[in-house]
Amino acid sequence: MTLKCGFEWHVQLDTNKLFCSCPSLLRDEGKEVEIKRSFKATMGEGGDIDVTARFEEGRGNNVIYEAPLESSCLVEADEEPPHEINKEALRIGLEVANALSCKQVFNEIIFMRKVIIDGSNTSGFQRTALIAMNGNFKAKDKSIGIATINLEEDSARRVADEGETARFKLDRLGMPLVEIATELIETDEKELKEIAEEFGRFTRLFKVKRGIGTIRQDVNLSIEGGSRVELKGFQDIRHMDKVIVNEAERQRALLKLIKDKGYLSQYLENIDYKELNNYLGDTKSELIRGGIKSNKTILSIKFRNFKGLFGYRLCEDKRFGSEISDYLRALFGAGIIHSDELPAYGITQTDIEKIKKEMKLDDEDAFLITIIKPEEKEKVIKAIISRIRSLLTSVPMEVRAVNEDETSSFLRPIGGKDRMYIETDLPIIEVPRDILNESAKFKGFDVESLKSKYGLNDDTFNLLIKANKLELALKLNRELNLDFNTITKVMVADLTYIHRKLSIDLDEKAAIDVLRSISKGAITKEASTSILERLAINEFKSVDEAVDKLNLRKLDKNALKKAILAIIKSGKSNENEIIINLKQKLGPRFEYSEAARIIKILNGNKRDN
Repeated sequence: MTLKCGFEWHVQLDTNKLFCSCPSLLRDEGKEVEIKRSFKATMGEGGDIDVTARFEEGRGNNVIYEAPLESSCLVEADEEPPHEINKEALRIGLEVANALSCKQVFNEIIFMRKVIIDGSNTSGFQRTALIAMNGNFKAKDKSIGIATINLEEDSARRVADEGETARFKLDRLGMPLVEIATELIETDEKELKEIAEEFGRFTRLFKVKRGIGTIRQDVNLSIEGGSRVELKGFQDIRHMDKVIVNEAERQRALLKLIKDKGYLSQYLENIDYKELNNYLGDTKSELIRGGIKSNKTILSIKFRNFKGLFGYRLCEDKRFGSEISDYLRALFGAGIIHSDELPAYGITQTDIEKIKKEMKLDDEDAFLITIIKPEEKEKVIKAIISRIRSLLTSVPMEVRAVNEDETSSFLRPIGGKDRMYIETDLPIIEVPRDILNESAKFKGFDVESLKSKYGLNDDTFNLLIKANKLELALKLNRELNLDFNTITKVMVADLTYIHRKLSIDLDEKAAIDVLRSISKGAITKEASTSILERLAINEFKSVDEAVDKLNLRKLDKNALKKAILAIIKSGKSNENEIIINLKQKLGPRFEYSEAARIIKILNGNKRDN
C-alpha cells in the first residue's frame, strides 16, 4: 500500500555524556542514591503551555530517580548546571551531517529546552540543538530528504511503575543522541522497512553504540483522509512492516466508521452513569471484587445506540473499545470493560442483566465499566467522552507506542512549538575550526566510497563494522600508516580471542600500544596475540616489558638474512621448509613476507652462481 511516511532516527553516540564526563554506561547494579521529584507544566518561549506538557501534568507524575554513582552526577540530578559540551559527540554529530550531504552545517549552535514532564528528565526538559539541515540519504535507489539533524540528550530509563509513582534510572540520562528527521516520502511498508535497515547499516560507519535500544526509530505516517500519527519506539525493526500495515488499517477503519457511524456523537450529550459497587457485591468476577475491596469506584457509563461500536474491529487485535481503554490507561492507569465483549473477566450474564436493569439500557444501547479512584470520577467521564467524540469526528493526530503484538496504542498528544524555549545555562557554542574541518572530510561519505578510498575488502570492512571499530581503524590507519588487515587482526581478532579464552575484556589502549610497536618496527603482527594475552592477566605492565621478557623483539633485516642463510647451508632450499624452520627457531620475531623476499633473492643468487 502507498503511504506518506517520514522517519525520526535517534542514534546513541559511543562517547561520554553530552554535558558531563560521566561514562555512557547502563548500570543495573552498584551504589546509587534516590531522588524524589514531581513536575508541573511550564510555558514555552511563545508564552503558551504545550498540549503534551498539559497532558502529562494531568496524569500526575511523582517520580523516584535511581542515580548510579558510576554513571551519573549532579548534572543528571539537575543540581548543577551543564558542563562544557562533549567535543567528541559534537564532532561525530557533524560527521553524520556531512555524510548526509547537508547543505547547511552550522558553525554556531544554540541549545534549546524541550519541555518533557513525563519524568524521563530530572529538569523537566531535554536539551536539544539544531546542527544541520537540508541533506539526503540514499537507500534502495531512493533519495530521502533530510530535514533536520539535532544533537541532544537521551532521557532517563523507566524501570518500574509503582502505583502513582514512576521509577527511572539516571544512567542513560544525558547520553548524546543524534536525531535525524527526514522529509515525507511516498512509499510502501516493505520499502520503508528496507530504508530503516539501510540506515542502521549507515550508522555503523560512525562511533555509535550498538545493540537493542541504541538506535530508536520513530515513523510519522498518514494515509489519504487520515491524520499524522507518530509511531514511537521501533527498537527492533524486523516487524516494522506489519506495524505499519496495522496502523494504516486502523486509520482506514476509523475513516469508514466516521462515515457510517459519525452521527453517534450526538448521543454523547447528557451521558448517564452509575456507580455499581452496591449492585455487584455478589459478583464472581475477581476483577470487580478486587476493585470493591480496594475501595475503588466501579463506574458504568451508558451509551445510547452504541451497541456493536465498542467491539468494532479496527485492525488485528484492536477494537474501538481498545482505543478508549488505551487512552484511559495512559491518563489514569485504568482500562475499560465494554458490553460488546461480555460475558468475560468473570462477569456473568446475570451480572450483565443487573447492569442493564440499573442503567435502563435498551437493546441497541451499550455500556462500559471502569474501575477508578472515587475522586477521579468526573475527570474519567470527561476523558472517555472526549476520546469517543474525537474518534467519531476524525483520526486523532497523536503519538502512539509500538506494541509487541505489532499494533500500537495511544501514548500522548503530538507536541508543538510551545514545548521549546531557550537554554539559559549554556552560551551560544561556536564550533571549533578543527572540528569543522575534520568533520567536513565526511562530505558525501558512504559505504562504497569508503571501501574504495581505503582499499577495504568486504571481509575486513564487515569485521570492523561488527566490532564497532571502523572509526578507530580509520584513525589508526592515518596515524600509524598500518594496513587494515593488521589493524583488524589486533583490534578485533586478538581482543575477541582473549575475551573467549580468558573471559577478560582487555582495554583497547593495550591493543593500540601493540599497534604502535608494530608501526615502529619493534614487533611483528604475529607477536601481538602473545603480548596481549600476557597483558590481560597482568603478567607485564607494558608492551615494552612484555616484548623484552618474552624475547619477541623483531629481528632486523641482517639478522633475519643470517638466520635464513644458516638454514639454507643445512641443506634446505624450499621456501616453505625454510619458513617452517624459521618459525621453529624464531617464533613470531620475523615477518613472513620479508623472509619470503630474502629467500627468493638468496635462491636466485645461488642459481646464478
